[in-house]
Amino acid sequence: MQLTIKDKTFNIWSKKRILYTICFFMFCVIDQRTKTGSGLDGIIEMFRDMAGVLMAVIIMSHYKWEEFMAYKIPYAVWTGIGLVAGALFVVLGQPLAYFMNERVMVSLDVFLFGYVVIHTFISVVKEKKYPKLNRGMFGLWVVMMLLMIFSRSDYVWPFCYFIMFGCFYLTDFTEEEQEDLYQGIMNGVIFAFFAFQAFCCVFRPYDQVRYTGIYNNCNLNGLFYLVVLAAVFGKILYVTKENKHKFWRVYYWLGAGVVYSFIFMTIGRTVWLVSFILGLLFLGFYQGVKKKKHYFRNGLLLMLCICMMFPVTFGITRYLPPVFHHPVWFWGEWSEQKVHSWDLWNSEKYVDINEIVESAIGRTTVITDKIFGASPFVIMSYAAELTREERAVLKTYEEYSNPFIVRKTIYNYYLHHLNFFGHPQSEQGFQLVADYWIGHAHNIYLQYSTDFGICMGACFVLLALWSIVRLAMKEQRGNIESDTYLLLLLIPLLFGMLEYSWGSGAITIILVFFAWKRAMVMDIKMSEKRMLG
Repeated sequence: MQLTIKDKTFNIWSKKRILYTICFFMFCVIDQRTKTGSGLDGIIEMFRDMAGVLMAVIIMSHYKWEEFMAYKIPYAVWTGIGLVAGALFVVLGQPLAYFMNERVMVSLDVFLFGYVVIHTFISVVKEKKYPKLNRGMFGLWVVMMLLMIFSRSDYVWPFCYFIMFGCFYLTDFTEEEQEDLYQGIMNGVIFAFFAFQAFCCVFRPYDQVRYTGIYNNCNLNGLFYLVVLAAVFGKILYVTKENKHKFWRVYYWLGAGVVYSFIFMTIGRTVWLVSFILGLLFLGFYQGVKKKKHYFRNGLLLMLCICMMFPVTFGITRYLPPVFHHPVWFWGEWSEQKVHSWDLWNSEKYVDINEIVESAIGRTTVITDKIFGASPFVIMSYAAELTREERAVLKTYEEYSNPFIVRKTIYNYYLHHLNFFGHPQSEQGFQLVADYWIGHAHNIYLQYSTDFGICMGACFVLLALWSIVRLAMKEQRGNIESDTYLLLLLIPLLFGMLEYSWGSGAITIILVFFAWKRAMVMDIKMSEKRMLG
């Protein structure tokens, strides 16, 4: 879109690109709120359900007013039904959804997606307008989602995601809209990073060695940084391919150094490993865009950016919050050991550079008893509070201080409980030690197989591998959109091998569904290239 002022023309973002940027910024907000809420005020539920509203907005941005006018009756009927049903649910639906804000958001979800479902049905069935998807991959996705829906799991989100992304996949977006969507993902994630870190620089003093940022857990914070890193890598590929001004290339390279610095400060071994793999893949993609074989030189350039930006990143994170003296805590964080408004800027409660280095070295050389950190997903539970007596599986310090023994114990438990129909949440978990209850498998593939059954787990693995292969196919080398979606897809698939990376409302899982769409529709462009060739 162009803007002319006093005979000068400026190229600015299109309206849809701005809209998509806002939507993905809000997806990041949803991710933060659902992972740090208390569960006592409906905030988690409200933001989790907001994902449906954002998906409806993205899908409906493709629609034209004339399409609604051509079939007035079904839309008019739904408008009346949706308004009445939504109002009744908000007023009388407390037995189904306790919090008022949750009921309002659910009503808005259903109301908007009523229009989306009607429009999708008319376009696909009556007008035969839909994208040329890879039928095998789309069929596998449908089977996987149906297995999730009809499993013994008590989760509702698989049905919601089936409707949301089923309609999204069947919407025939134009090439311009797909480009705007791709740019909106990167822009929204990067803007969220700036907003989150600005908040942290004012309200989140650095008083915990493993930096938690705007989350209440270092692993969740590191997972968000991985998404930001993939977005920054995507931007570097974009500005390089489009030969943008040198300022933007330097800006994003230094930005990658900043994100890596924050990743280092989380002192998470899993996030370090995944960021290293993403970096190696990015250097390969960058070499393809530049069409020059300077892999190691570009790697040294990335290392230089990290070394340059780490002192700046640490300095801002450590010394800006004391200027404002107004710390903000999330659920379960407050303690007397935390920095408070009356603490001096040089209080011993603040983390110094020596602590970071020593802790980072310790995490890579010494096995400690802090393997679980303060994760909100590891439920602390004492034997006296359990409904039935549970025997701790690990008895000695040597056992539960060894991460390999801990992971092996968790995996063995969940492997032995696999079946074809899944389990509700109430049937999962075990007492690891006297005061730690393990509530999830610490592995996305094992967790999904436990929740939804072995068949669903097999479909998920097959779909993941199929997507990776299709996004990385030889004919797609140099396609920066496919490269970026591949990086985004790999984050939960790699990180989820050892840590929590799933859940309704998680930005990582939402982006996986977008990456699947990219993998499904690539056949068109590839076949066009073959025909032109």
